Amino acid sequence: MSSVMEGGGHYNAHASAQAAAATFGLDVVAAAAATAPVGPGSAVVVADYGASEGRNSLAPVGVVVDAVRRVHGEQQPVWVFHTDLPDNDFASLFRTVADDPHSYRRPGVYPAAVGGSFYEQLFPAGSVGLGWSSIAVHWLSAAPGPLDGFWFTTATAVQYEVWARAGAADWSAFLTARAAEMLPGARLVVVVGAAHGDGPTRRSGAERSMDEVARGVQALVERGLVTDAERAAMVIPAWYRTEAEWRAPFGAGSDLVLEQLELVDIGDPLWRQTRDDPAAYPATVAAALRVSFGPSLLAGLDPDRRATVAAELFDGHLARAIAAQPPEPWFDWRLAVLEIAKPR
Repeated sequence: MSSVMEGGGHYNAHASAQAAAATFGLDVVAAAAATAPVGPGSAVVVADYGASEGRNSLAPVGVVVDAVRRVHGEQQPVWVFHTDLPDNDFASLFRTVADDPHSYRRPGVYPAAVGGSFYEQLFPAGSVGLGWSSIAVHWLSAAPGPLDGFWFTTATAVQYEVWARAGAADWSAFLTARAAEMLPGARLVVVVGAAHGDGPTRRSGAERSMDEVARGVQALVERGLVTDAERAAMVIPAWYRTEAEWRAPFGAGSDLVLEQLELVDIGDPLWRQTRDDPAAYPATVAAALRVSFGPSLLAGLDPDRRATVAAELFDGHLARAIAAQPPEPWFDWRLAVLEIAKPR
């Protein structure tokens, strides 16, 4: 991934849609954990790929620890490695794991962190007993080239092919790294945003909000808060894959087996979360997009200006634009839930 989420506890506070998405993989990861092989030091090694500040990892890791100990006993040691890019806010992650009342922390469970891209091998060969990744693998290792706008659906035909090749290469690299790390018999559960449609008409389900953010950027250019050059350089390196793209690396010659793939349409979790207080929806959406996509969108700005521009763009323009429209959902998200195994 080319950038981290917004730190300082903001991602934990405003990533409730990601938390809602992760629940669709809990039963799958619980079943996978029950078969997790014991690894180095007689411990079960659990790898959490793309943890950000950690709050959304608490529930799945807790489910995993419970499942492992039902099989191996309450004294079974478990190592939990949370991975993310080196610039991730690991301090907030460790405070969350230590202090959150819903933490998986208990005797014999040892949290740790690895700072590195999950498109590379992060653990010794044959050491991981269970892998988990939630709402992370739609991020590319880097922006593969320019777009006419900043979101992948604005790509020209030529740009689309470049981005599609990068999406395929990154997914293959992710799986190659995991195959090296996993013990025979280990499983990897991935919950991730997936595409509606195919070809140049594919969409993520967030296009309405991204179009409004683009209008907001233009308004900031007109106000002199963002330059034309800065706007032209803006890009969000995300790629929402189709079912065929998720399946493509598996088959003859693959070290991993795709045991199941389910596509789930989840609509707009933020709309459901604010149904008792619809007036809160605009600010909720603005904060969610700011912490998730703002850092990559605004990465080219001087660091001392980013917070001001982010506030103007998301908390200001986007929230006002949503509030000015009839109350209704702005997202139509789809998930892919994958269970992947390394044969014994």
